[in-house]
Amino acid sequence: MKKIYLIWYRPENETEDKIRAVALNWERAEAIAENLNFYLKLDLKCNYQYGVKSYVINQLPYDLIGDDGCFNSWGPEEFGE
Repeated sequence: MKKIYLIWYRPENETEDKIRAVALNWERAEAIAENLNFYLKLDLKCNYQYGVKSYVINQLPYDLIGDDGCFNSWGPEEFGE
C-alpha cells in the first residue's frame, strides 16, 4: 500500500483545510509542515492549525460525500513518532 502525504493548514475562522504541499514520505512531510509553520507565523495574523494527512494512492472512498479518503491525519504534537 503506497501513500502520499499532504501538508495542510487551517485558519481558526475556517472549516476546511488548505493543502500547501505534497510529499512521498512522512519524514519529509513533517519537515515541510514545520517550514510551513515558520512562514505562516510571519504572514498570518490569526491562529491556525497545521499538520499532515496521508492518503492511499489509487484508492477512492466508498462514501464520496462524507469521507475525504484520508487514511490518517496528525499535527505537530505527534511529529517524529
